Amino acid sequence: MDMTEMTLAERRKKMREENAKRFAGLSAYMAQCHKESLELIRRRHAYYTKLITDAKIKTAQDFYDRFKEQFLMYGIKLELSDNKKWCSIYLELGDYDYENYHVGDGKDDGLAEVDPEVSFKDMFNNVEVNIFTGEEL
Repeated sequence: MDMTEMTLAERRKKMREENAKRFAGLSAYMAQCHKESLELIRRRHAYYTKLITDAKIKTAQDFYDRFKEQFLMYGIKLELSDNKKWCSIYLELGDYDYENYHVGDGKDDGLAEVDPEVSFKDMFNNVEVNIFTGEEL
C-alpha cells in the first residue's frame, strides 16, 4: 500500500512511528535529564526540610528571618509573601534554568513545611511538578 492509498489517520500513525524511531535517542536523553533534575530537586527539598527541622522553625516568617542572610551569600533569593504565610526560595541556575520552592507555616503548631510542588525549567519548558509523585501540575 503506498501513501496515496492510506487514509489520513494511517499516514499520521505511520509518521508518528517513524518519528518515534528517529528520535528515540533524544527522547531517552530527555527522560534521563528529567529524572536527574527531579533527583537533585528532591535532595534540595530534603535539605531545606532539614534546615527547618534542625532549627525547629514553625513559620515562613521564622524561616525567612533565620536564613535570608545565609541564602543571600549563596545567591539564593528568599522572598516573604505579603501575608507572611509562605516564603519562596528561588534559585537561578545556569543556562536560564531556575527552581522555585515554597516554605509554608506549620499546621497545628507544627514545623514549617517545604511544599512538594516545585516549579523549574525542564528542557526549555517551565513546569510545576509534585516532586514525589512526578505529576505535572
